[in-house]
Amino acid sequence: MNFKIIGSIFIIVSLVSCSLPKTDLTPDQSSLRDTTNGQVIGGDNGDTHQWLGLQYGSIPDSNFRWKKANTPAAWDGVKETLNFGPSCVQRGSLINTSKRRKWGDMVGSEDCLYLNIWAPKMNPENLKTSAPMPVMLWIHGGSNVSGNADFYNPSALASEHQVIVVTINYRLGPFGWFRHPSIGRTSSDAVNASGNYGNIDTIQALEWVRSNISGFGGDPNNVTIFGESAGGYNVAALLSSPLAKGMFHKAIIQSGGIKPGDINHSESFLEENIPWKNYTSRELTNRLLILKQLARDREDAVSLQNSMSDEEITALLRGASSEEIYESFEASRVNTNEMLRPFPDGVVLDKEGILNALKNGASSDIPTIFGTNRDEIKLFLVTNKRLVRYFFGLPRIRDLQLWNAISSHRSDTWKFLAVDNPVRELSSLGRDNVFAYRFDWDDEPRKYGEDLSDLLGASHAFEIPFVMGNFEEDALTRYILSKKNMNEVKVLSRTMMSYWAEFAYNGDPGKGRSGDQLRWRSWDESSLESPKYIILDSESDQGIVMSSNSITRESLFLGIAEDPNIMDYKMRCELVDIAIRYDNVAADDWLNKFSNGLCENLDPHIEWRHFWYDEDDKPY
Repeated sequence: MNFKIIGSIFIIVSLVSCSLPKTDLTPDQSSLRDTTNGQVIGGDNGDTHQWLGLQYGSIPDSNFRWKKANTPAAWDGVKETLNFGPSCVQRGSLINTSKRRKWGDMVGSEDCLYLNIWAPKMNPENLKTSAPMPVMLWIHGGSNVSGNADFYNPSALASEHQVIVVTINYRLGPFGWFRHPSIGRTSSDAVNASGNYGNIDTIQALEWVRSNISGFGGDPNNVTIFGESAGGYNVAALLSSPLAKGMFHKAIIQSGGIKPGDINHSESFLEENIPWKNYTSRELTNRLLILKQLARDREDAVSLQNSMSDEEITALLRGASSEEIYESFEASRVNTNEMLRPFPDGVVLDKEGILNALKNGASSDIPTIFGTNRDEIKLFLVTNKRLVRYFFGLPRIRDLQLWNAISSHRSDTWKFLAVDNPVRELSSLGRDNVFAYRFDWDDEPRKYGEDLSDLLGASHAFEIPFVMGNFEEDALTRYILSKKNMNEVKVLSRTMMSYWAEFAYNGDPGKGRSGDQLRWRSWDESSLESPKYIILDSESDQGIVMSSNSITRESLFLGIAEDPNIMDYKMRCELVDIAIRYDNVAADDWLNKFSNGLCENLDPHIEWRHFWYDEDDKPY
């Protein structure tokens, strides 16, 4: 076992796996419901009814790979929906449900488009007279290469606030985002040629919800999409999608982003391993040709691929097994930490990109929440051996001041790119339906000789159990929670659920469903002192407060330049380079302005590789 990865995964596991939904369900006659495909019966999960493994799209074989899925076939009689559907193809890990398989095994199926529903208990007779409830559709994270819908338990959110919660699987990795020119040229329509198959799946799930959710007590005219990390990116993508227009009415982006994928890069050959560049479809095909022993090496594969017709390449790609495709994908990835991003293809996503589409009026009538966690990046830096050392698998911060400085600047970069910059621009256009938050909870205990509040703080994904409202003390307290902080954790969770649910009801988090919370105001650009975003924290710290302190590009770079805890100017240049890389600003101009020429002659992929890459030239 590689102990250095423990720090990056144990916390996610502790936060969500301990509250996995019950799967030992028995049919409950009061959960009998009608769908467009036939009748289903779910199970009793305490205060909610639960329907698991409802198929919203069918991919019967590899000939349907990189196409919009078929509509599932209808059935006679009553189908029991008591078990989750299969995960989408990915590597087995602690963040999927293949716990009986070894880590690293291939798990899942390409025919994986299933959703799950949680709803307050209600007899079928009551559905006819009860007011329809808001629907909240959750899109899971996992860099668009891993994750499952069944990893989350929103039963508390559904029951306490009378909302319908839907969780979905969608295609991942090379099955979800793949643009090969030959696939595009041999596709029957522009949708199938887009490369955004994971996003097509989310739209198809929304189509299913629109057609069926009223039978479960939900309101198809009041649908909120929400997601975290890659799920947040996919929420943002739907905001810019012409195909998703009218299918949802509110959106929440938790620790996501708005930077799209690069179409030209995705369809190209890589002549060298370029750090921070993702895999390409042509390089995956090269690896597949080598794997199938049709080419000796990359040079031979490039020559062969260039000589093949579009039909031959398409047949090769669709004829390969899912394991062969995934192995070729992994072999072709340069930066395994890089998330797969939707492509601005002009069909599934607006060709101008997400932010430009929003600035041009796309989804201007959709109230939207943007948010991040204060210490997002700590979860990812915990495996960097330049910053953290391990004793028998237990992490120790090498230099606390440097650790906090780097994590602060990297997390501020995330907040600037994902929240402050886009929200500021949208607010400046006169939109008053855009809200923002920062999650600050960091009351973890000291464990195994390390203060987890320093090591992890308000890290990536930590807000999820607070939003879902499920905390199982027997498992969770071993890592993050304790008897000392549990009461405040539950209070904060109830507050956050109340805000999220009120937003789902009315498009404004306001004072929460309870009506007695601090009013969460929309981002206000009228003055520097105007409220911008709400801080979500426990009462023993700062509690729930509105803040006017936002991040600009200038303040972000100035903070890096003037930080006395970062003495290595090369490290400062790298922090600026990271921000530039994801911000699409003129790199040379900003590096020169920031460094007075110090960074001008540095090759960012050589000069600081000693810090960000290990001995095998892999990113930490």
